[in-house]
Amino acid sequence: MDTNIINQAKAIELIKNGFFNSEYQIVFDNTTIDALDVILLGKNGVDVPENLINYNDSNLDYSDIPPITDEDIETGKIKWIINAEIPLESEISNWIKIQNIDINQLTTQLIKNFYQTMINIQKNAAL
Repeated sequence: MDTNIINQAKAIELIKNGFFNSEYQIVFDNTTIDALDVILLGKNGVDVPENLINYNDSNLDYSDIPPITDEDIETGKIKWIINAEIPLESEISNWIKIQNIDINQLTTQLIKNFYQTMINIQKNAAL
């Protein structure tokens, strides 16, 4: 039965070659594992101890990610998300929960309406 005990390097090799299965037992040594190999192990049901994960941003290839353009934002392909804390009295908070109101959708619509109102006021005040 000891023949099925392997270390993480052997497990990664077996996975990449399509020979890894649940009969293997992995005993981790002190060798660190690159983040992409950790993902590979995870997809095969192997949890890697956190202290063995080697993550380095400079090793990742981002070349296939296109740059964000103004057009992406204007067309809605990409949207800015703002997180905000809005302190509410408990009565109002309870009412929102009871009414099942999507607070993000409501806030977005309120801000859009406020913006349009302010633009209209500025246009009309200039006349």
